[in-house]
Amino acid sequence: MTRKIFLTLSLLLWASVLSPAYSSSLQEQAEFLAGIPLPKQSNLSQLQQSPEYRDHQYQLQEQWAFCRRIRYDVMQQWGHEHLALNPASRGVLRYLFGGPDFLNAYAFFPDTRVMVLGGLEPVGDLPPPEALDPTALGAALKSLDEALHTSLFCGYFITSEMKPQLAKGSFQGVIPVLFTELALTGNIIESAQMIRPFGSPGVQIIYRRPGGPAQTIYYFKADLSNGKECRNFLSWLGDLGPGSSYLKAASYLLPLDAFSDTRNFLLNTSQLILQDDSGIPYRDFKTGEWHIQLFGVYSDPLPIFKRRREAELQSAYDTIYFKGLLPFGAGYHVNAHDANLLLATRYLGNALQQPMPVMPLLAPVVAMSAVASPTPKPTTKPTPVKIRKALPVPIRKAILVRTPKPITKTELPQIPTATPDVAATVMIPVAAPPSTPPEISAQTMAVPTPVPTIPSPLPEPPSDSVDSSAPQTLPSPDPVPTTTSGKPID
Repeated sequence: MTRKIFLTLSLLLWASVLSPAYSSSLQEQAEFLAGIPLPKQSNLSQLQQSPEYRDHQYQLQEQWAFCRRIRYDVMQQWGHEHLALNPASRGVLRYLFGGPDFLNAYAFFPDTRVMVLGGLEPVGDLPPPEALDPTALGAALKSLDEALHTSLFCGYFITSEMKPQLAKGSFQGVIPVLFTELALTGNIIESAQMIRPFGSPGVQIIYRRPGGPAQTIYYFKADLSNGKECRNFLSWLGDLGPGSSYLKAASYLLPLDAFSDTRNFLLNTSQLILQDDSGIPYRDFKTGEWHIQLFGVYSDPLPIFKRRREAELQSAYDTIYFKGLLPFGAGYHVNAHDANLLLATRYLGNALQQPMPVMPLLAPVVAMSAVASPTPKPTTKPTPVKIRKALPVPIRKAILVRTPKPITKTELPQIPTATPDVAATVMIPVAAPPSTPPEISAQTMAVPTPVPTIPSPLPEPPSDSVDSSAPQTLPSPDPVPTTTSGKPID
């Protein structure tokens, strides 16, 4: 008997040597990816001392700070004023064509019970960082930085750019991106599991704000063009019940006949739709069925989407549907002065689903226009975003790319107060990071979202590659991306 016990203990000891246990929690892994300092007792704390990690931490802090100041905090205020009072904003949110873009959806809909994200990026995996050797860990963090760069600077992901980035290194797919975004916004991850409820691969993440109720994110890699995969996805999505829909930087796919199933599903099952002009055509919002509010300026779509201009939407901006300017960029228009949003709320009988009185802003970051229904300006051409070129893949498919002029400032630009005629142009300094990045505290990175108080403003990040006097060559106008089967994709 004693001999058997000895042999059993020996085998267990040997197994532990061959397969070391990695005990970091999902929350520790998320905070590690987000550059948030961990307590010394964490298995990941020591890894945060390496030069590679410190560089990752510094870059992510700088970009997230910029993102908060230029876009994220102001979006939270706007969402609190225009969306929070509608009960649909606290139910099921469908954010299709958004990829792993949790940040923008969360800024507008922080109280949503279930958020469903869809895209063509792979789901991926997240191995415990302590299981990687230093070289592999450094490469994985670099790939993560590249994958997040465009989203933090521009506010959207580019599918063709994300695919190669999310296939490099050990942190592959959208899971590391989602974990990072959850930690940056001060959320706590309780569980994550791979799922296939309708055949396509996906992940379910349960998270919560400190002291708040459990919330759920689903992400699925699925083709949303008409076909069996799309029908299965929409059938599963319909079983969750009606809800809100958010569409941004959606490649103008929903006007196409090949995406009619998804377009009709969103129109038939949504109680509230928030979108830029790349989503559902304005003409499809039937009079008497939807209460329409238009914000911002309807400017020309980017050159590659120039055929998607809507005369009906331009005319609508000259009516009482126009409600004011935007203090932040949206979708492909990353600057506030040429961005637009459409907010459609479904009528129930002869009344709106819920009255939407305007609540006072609790912590203004940028003064919003107090002018009621100002006369919209004539259509203007989009102004190129002046951003340093920081990615190996030039971002030319959605933004005019110009060679940046040298900038010597070392501090982030200050965003001026928005007026009916002037909005800030996003510009990032090209100052090199210090050889030894400064110490970063958890309070600097994590951004808890109290209810209903809007967090005090912090800095923020913008977009992709960049700016100068002569635009680089753009692809042929208005290409329609396709799947391997020849169907258009996002």
